[in-house]
Amino acid sequence: MRIILGILLLLGAALLQATLAGRIRLLQGPADLVLVVLMTWMLQEGSRPDWKWGLPAGLIVGFASALPDWVLLIAYMAAAGLCQFFYQRIWQVHLLNLVTATLLGTLGIHLITLTYLWLSTRPLNFGEAFNLVTLPSMLLNLIVVLPINALVTEISKLVSPTAEMS
Repeated sequence: MRIILGILLLLGAALLQATLAGRIRLLQGPADLVLVVLMTWMLQEGSRPDWKWGLPAGLIVGFASALPDWVLLIAYMAAAGLCQFFYQRIWQVHLLNLVTATLLGTLGIHLITLTYLWLSTRPLNFGEAFNLVTLPSMLLNLIVVLPINALVTEISKLVSPTAEMS
């Protein structure tokens, strides 16, 4: 049940990202709702983060993006692996894990995407791309991470109410 609900949450986030949130930009950087929902879902109490959650997220975003699917699969699986690493080895503080994983996941996804675009035939200025897209996107992700965390936490409690009592 948790897997189906997680995939439905990722699909809903992708739908909102493609329709509504994609139009809300700071400079040129949009919020990445799929990444924030992925990180929040993976770090819920009672769940065990696994890098494999990056596979459906990458496929969902790849379906709506002009980038090749393999680029986004690598990017989202790396972000999910980073989240798994933080959960297992670094901190046991939920919000600190969530904020750090969201910031570094955004940075990783953008670096992988910019590297692919630089290696293809499109010349890029990394400084401008970082300042106009990556940094504003990181800020928007930080703004939406707390409301999305609250929403996903409540949905998670509906699925497994036993985690709330322990």
